[in-house]
Amino acid sequence: MPGKSEKKLKKADPFKTRTSKVPAAKSNDTVTPSEEVKEAIDAFRDAQEQAKHFEGEAAMHKDTILSYADQEYVKRLMAGVEKSFKILGDETMVTYIVTDSSAGLTEEDVAEIEDRFGKDAAEDLVVRDYGSIRFDADVLAANYEAVVEALQVLPEETLSKLFKPMLMKAKPGAAEAAKKHAKNAAELRSLLKTLRMKNYIK
Repeated sequence: MPGKSEKKLKKADPFKTRTSKVPAAKSNDTVTPSEEVKEAIDAFRDAQEQAKHFEGEAAMHKDTILSYADQEYVKRLMAGVEKSFKILGDETMVTYIVTDSSAGLTEEDVAEIEDRFGKDAAEDLVVRDYGSIRFDADVLAANYEAVVEALQVLPEETLSKLFKPMLMKAKPGAAEAAKKHAKNAAELRSLLKTLRMKNYIK
């Protein structure tokens, strides 16, 4: 019979958090509040519905503005002007904000840049985003005990699936650098779109 020294010691779970037992509410568990609260509930739901309508309308107008602003930005960029600018309406205006950052790029995005603009363009314009590496929650859940036991000695197949693919992003100054890889404004606009530059309006 194995002695205590040979018994496997239970390791502390590094992911464990304190929990409190709270009875789950039943789906038909309802209460009837005062008239004031009832009115607030109805007004809240009505406002939510109106907000959804106006959000949809705003999104449509925003798309129109951004389409124009993107074209104008590319014209200005081609002329050596890389800065934010205002766009006038009849009564109000919006500001097109020029940033020096992009949303995360996938391997497919980078492959598209290489195919359309060459490997030099990809090397010039894209940098790996090491901060994008995260645990994949589904894989972690499926291998939870193994992860708790010893992350460093997980099977290679499990470890390779544990992390989501690393994203990349445009290098600082990519918009200016992109000009030499585009033959015209249309190509430059397409390249900046592929780089997912985070320009926006407010």
